[in-house]
Amino acid sequence: MIARSCSEEQLLFAGGEYEMVDLHSHVLFDVDDGSENLEMSIKMIEQSIREGVKILALTPHHIRDLYTEAMERKEEYEEKFAFLKKRFEGKIELVPSLEIMIDEKIISDLDKGYLMGYNRSKTVLVEFNLIDYPLYSENIFYNLKKNGYQVILAHPERNRALMEDPEKMYHLRDLGVLFQLNAGSLLGQFGEKTESFARELIRKNLIHGIGSDGHKDVRRDMRIRHAYDVVKELNEALYENIMENGEKLIHGEKVEVLPYKPWTDPVKVKKRKRKKKGLLAFLKR
Repeated sequence: MIARSCSEEQLLFAGGEYEMVDLHSHVLFDVDDGSENLEMSIKMIEQSIREGVKILALTPHHIRDLYTEAMERKEEYEEKFAFLKKRFEGKIELVPSLEIMIDEKIISDLDKGYLMGYNRSKTVLVEFNLIDYPLYSENIFYNLKKNGYQVILAHPERNRALMEDPEKMYHLRDLGVLFQLNAGSLLGQFGEKTESFARELIRKNLIHGIGSDGHKDVRRDMRIRHAYDVVKELNEALYENIMENGEKLIHGEKVEVLPYKPWTDPVKVKKRKRKKKGLLAFLKR
């Protein structure tokens, strides 16, 4: 039996000035390691509304040989999505998508329509595992861009290889890849190093969108407002750019982003002032 949901008045708490976009969530139930049932999905979406989210992407995992239910049971995906969309119509906009683990078949699977991007567009959310930087990904990203796709890499701040060598972030950005930050990274959910790295990515304009990556209705939940607040505090120009681009990204439109800043800021060397030599010093030469 489904528990009674929040009242409409409670949901209208949705944060006044906040009209955020959540690019990444595991709200769709019974397809991956996210929501376990319809009741949990409803609670998660209600939390998003209270946070002030106006558009929420449902991005279940697609990991070959592990989580493939969302696309192998596509009719069920569509039925569940349609039910949730109707249930929350007028309160929050829900958008279908996937979080796709990169592999060498991703381009053909997208072109065939087996996989999909945001709102069934050519803007796709892709992830690495949390340890490695697959070198073959560079060729895939190049060809995805060549074929008209706009790639967003999920939670790069959690990837150990990128953390150990941030220059890889710049290389990916030069290939056209955009970066989505997990809100939980700024809550310390994944450790101090991840939080510190996330903050530095914000300072360097190497974040282009934000997602809750919510998996449940508690702990790894749908909190996201604090992440927008931290971005605004650390880099207001980036905050404005993210706010402007969020709706475009989640609807599959191309966006303009801020140029990145160097990882190590140039060191300003103070020039020593040369002392003027008097007549006596000149005569001693």
